[in-house]
Amino acid sequence: MLLLLLLLFMKIISHGPSTMATQVLGPHHPAAEDPLSFRLLQTFSFANHSWEYTQVSGWLGELQTHGWDSVLGTIRFLWPWSQGNFSKEELKNLRELLQLYFHSLPREVQAFSSQFQFEYPFELQISFGCRMHSGKVSENFLNGAYQGSDFLSFQGNFWKPSPGAGSQAQEVCKVLNHYRVIKEIVQRLLIDTCPRYLAGLLEAGKSELERQVKPEAWVSKGSSPGPGRLLLVCHVSGFHPKPVWVMWMRGEQEQLGTQRDGYPIFLICVCLAVLVTVVILVLVDSWFKKQSSNQSVCSPHVPNPAFPTEANIQEPKISGSFLCLAQKSWIKNRFLKKLKISLSQL
Repeated sequence: MLLLLLLLFMKIISHGPSTMATQVLGPHHPAAEDPLSFRLLQTFSFANHSWEYTQVSGWLGELQTHGWDSVLGTIRFLWPWSQGNFSKEELKNLRELLQLYFHSLPREVQAFSSQFQFEYPFELQISFGCRMHSGKVSENFLNGAYQGSDFLSFQGNFWKPSPGAGSQAQEVCKVLNHYRVIKEIVQRLLIDTCPRYLAGLLEAGKSELERQVKPEAWVSKGSSPGPGRLLLVCHVSGFHPKPVWVMWMRGEQEQLGTQRDGYPIFLICVCLAVLVTVVILVLVDSWFKKQSSNQSVCSPHVPNPAFPTEANIQEPKISGSFLCLAQKSWIKNRFLKKLKISLSQL
């Protein structure tokens, strides 16, 4: 098996220039402030000595670019540019190497499960890849986890147990470090093949990765968290790239307690949920007298007796119910307008 791995790997690195000396890549995504990375995420689930399941995906930053068909043993390219600038021959050799790896690793784990004291059912997770910043490789990584906890990593040319992983991880690393050929293959994949592939993805997918789309936002009413309380949810969707700030405003003043969320959204993501506490301690007649003079927009932390509760809105027999609905619509529209103005200035 080791000889076959070595032969396949030599076929892969025989194509294209090596970047081991300078490790300078280009071009890179100019809009990104954080280092860009390509990583292969693998999950191996072992139910018993004879059954296991493998899940594999490839990611360029936060964008999934690849999948793995475990039945056919082929790479699934999720974007037209997911092949990067690798030739068909290089991709074929890479696929064959992955086929051998995904077939052999579970068998070896099963064989050593007793020695490593792996207790069924258990799960192994592996993250393999490289990261670059300003056109240069800043980091290569291969990390492994057992049962969801850090277990080991590949550093330099050696497998090392993670801090706190204990004697179990030390035993696994001891065995792995005996396989010199495997270590050389892993090292070369990390410092040469991965950076070349990452550079090719950034070049091939440049137009998609540099695309910028303004966000769209709207406010909806969530389920009531309790009597006299109303949940407003701000939805933001359709924006690219991922950084976005969403905040609640009262006039020109940002409200205390506002949360800013920068997670990536591709369909619809609820970026901010603001709980407005409304305490109604006065009679309905008193509320109607106050509403005409109250012009403030609801705040996440300031009680606002003028804001209609769920009970007020849904009660058709109370005089002035249409006015309540109108005020609710007005407040929601004003919130939405403020949010759109804030987001358009990003």
